[in-house]
Amino acid sequence: MVFITLFSTCNNNVDDNIGHVLNLAGKNRAELEKVLKHYASNVEDSLKYQAAKFLILNMEGKYSESYNAPWEDVATVNLRWSSSSDKSKVIETFNIGELIRKDDIHHITADYLISNIELAFQVWRDKPWGKHISFETFCEEILPYRIGTEPLENWREKVLASFADLNNSLREDSTITAVKACSKVNDILPRFRMDKDFSNMNYSQLMATTRGMCDSQAALAAFVMRGLGIPVTIDFTPQWKIHPTGHTWNSVSDSIGQHISFMGGETNPHNKHQGNTLQKAKAYRKTFQNQRIVEADKKDIPFLFQDNIIDISSEHDNMTNVVLPIKRYSEIQTEYVFLTMFYDFEWRMTGCTKLDSDSIRFQHIGKDILYLPVYYINESQIPASDPFYIDSNGKINILPSNSPDSLMAFSAITPENDTNWNWRMVKGVFETGDDPNFSNVKIIHTISTSPKLYNKISLKQSHLCRFIRYRAPIGNCNVSEIAFYDDSGKELKGVHIGSPGSYNNLGDSGDKAFDGNISTFYDAVDTENSWTGLDFGEYKRISTIHYSPRLLGVGIYNDNEYELFRWTVDGWKSIEKKKATGQTIEFNTPHNSLLYLNNNTLNKRGK
Repeated sequence: MVFITLFSTCNNNVDDNIGHVLNLAGKNRAELEKVLKHYASNVEDSLKYQAAKFLILNMEGKYSESYNAPWEDVATVNLRWSSSSDKSKVIETFNIGELIRKDDIHHITADYLISNIELAFQVWRDKPWGKHISFETFCEEILPYRIGTEPLENWREKVLASFADLNNSLREDSTITAVKACSKVNDILPRFRMDKDFSNMNYSQLMATTRGMCDSQAALAAFVMRGLGIPVTIDFTPQWKIHPTGHTWNSVSDSIGQHISFMGGETNPHNKHQGNTLQKAKAYRKTFQNQRIVEADKKDIPFLFQDNIIDISSEHDNMTNVVLPIKRYSEIQTEYVFLTMFYDFEWRMTGCTKLDSDSIRFQHIGKDILYLPVYYINESQIPASDPFYIDSNGKINILPSNSPDSLMAFSAITPENDTNWNWRMVKGVFETGDDPNFSNVKIIHTISTSPKLYNKISLKQSHLCRFIRYRAPIGNCNVSEIAFYDDSGKELKGVHIGSPGSYNNLGDSGDKAFDGNISTFYDAVDTENSWTGLDFGEYKRISTIHYSPRLLGVGIYNDNEYELFRWTVDGWKSIEKKKATGQTIEFNTPHNSLLYLNNNTLNKRGK
């Protein structure tokens, strides 16, 4: 009766939503009501009752994903899935079966929720830093029973069992802070092998597998630290400026409620990691609470903003605010304008703002990045204004699509430096020998300065040899192209010899230095004594050496075809195609507009 009184008293406000969730639960309603009744019957449990309401109120949309595998070790499924190049064969051979979704609201039990709440309160209250952690922070950063869409398990019990000694030492150290505790735990977390294609794994699977991307690392850190009473979040950026994906990391709440970032299993709070050093457009934090940055029909919400996240870009450096004119009004009424950033000929979703009557205002967006404001209607992006670039000083450069033409010369297809690896050839040598082991070696040229794109070395006197090689300096072995010529200018051909393999088995082996393709390169396994060369089959006389260092592939190369595009209100438009005859190429193109130069020969794109 006490439960009924308390429950009905609150129904006019927040508990109206509780009633909505209970109705959605259907046959599982009794399990959720059992949790509420358990804590409503005891006044001393009022805070736990609020915690139970928080979990149940935000349970809608939470679910587990798993495969109907004939074995219990789901981590094995993930390993087999990841290591196979043909996913369909994995399903056929190992009978992984269909992906199963179980909504928490229909399957979670009262015992599971009560156990989660009890253990969460236990570690919150028995830690020295717990008194500095607010109930609001506790609810978001310690209490949640799940991280993502992983299969549910009693992970809190497992964490306390696996880390029992550490848990005891943390509890007994009266001076330790949440941040210091975070570092202690992070130091002993398993190091991950980078992998891909994993579905969300629970604590046991992550500990058994220790493979996955950054989001798996961050998930394991969150499981362990929350299980020990350390308030930890999962943060992310949806898209890097120069990489095809985004990145995920963690943050820990300190005694005054500030978040300090770290990388689970790698770097501790206050230390540098990709999440707090690399330039990003926006940063977000995942939340358990059901809250959306964008409230609209699902077809008008980009995938990024369909999750429960909050914008934490203001916590990061090198951010600025932007006000832009609206150049194009949406034909369909909408409240939002979205921010996209340029990557690989695409505008990738990264931010949003509510629409003003006459302007677009984006807050806390990253510098040194190219952006385009868009509407998102019926799952399509429609430009709302001109592209703009924010330089490293925060200056906004709007790139109109109706600029007058002018003659422009290009020396590369991107602003990136094509010479990042040139220095790796300094102190490298070209050597000749009479046998493939180069037991009687003779140095015919030493690279003493950072090489150019194309290098031609005319030897003071020609050298007679059967075997010749390029031997890299200690520390690096990178070279794109090598060719040898005789006195008449004829290229000398031979059979490749040299150090086997390539770095990370990526296929960049020594023979790539002799394939005539400047876009390929040799990247050695061994950084101490690596080399690549030729066996001519008989003695040949060498007069000239041609070579090129490893390249990014973004320069202008002889005989490569380039195509220039410009951005218009209707998207990208091709201006002209032409072949390069040197290390620069000229086009007649609109001045101060957004251009995109493509190397059609190498299928390389730039901006």
